[in-house]
Amino acid sequence: MLAVAILSAWLAMTVCMWFAAIGSFGAVRRVLEGSNPQLAEMTKSLSADQTRLVMRHAASEINRTYFRAYGWAQLALGLGLLVLLVRQTPRDAAALIVAGAMLAVVAALTLYVTPEIIALGRRIDFVPRDPAPPEMPRFRMLHGAFTALDGLKLLAGLGLVARWIWKS
Repeated sequence: MLAVAILSAWLAMTVCMWFAAIGSFGAVRRVLEGSNPQLAEMTKSLSADQTRLVMRHAASEINRTYFRAYGWAQLALGLGLLVLLVRQTPRDAAALIVAGAMLAVVAALTLYVTPEIIALGRRIDFVPRDPAPPEMPRFRMLHGAFTALDGLKLLAGLGLVARWIWKS
């Protein structure tokens, strides 16, 4: 069934994005903790904190690019799934509701939450964290909202796949 394949790709992309986002900042830590003489030579004019800040900024920009693309790819997959479900006979009302809700969540994340996170993140990238900048609580709240809604979307999608497998 094409709907299962589309939804499975969507869910797999979600899990991959979580690993990519978490991994990028872990990579910065691993690079900074490693002993690379070429990196040390190239960054000798910077303090350790400045080098860390520059590398975290690069990781943030990579994540921003990934999350923008992730949002638009999800919108395409969700729309494709919804069109497929609407054209299906007999129509599966429960699947339409779940897929529609998932698409609504993705639209909110892609069109509102992600651009807000990106804008706030760029404003605070090079701001000292002690004391925390005034934008930090909103930044954390948006990140938490994104993670929670993306997690709910993932659970809804897993539930739908399980339902389809159970029914077949």
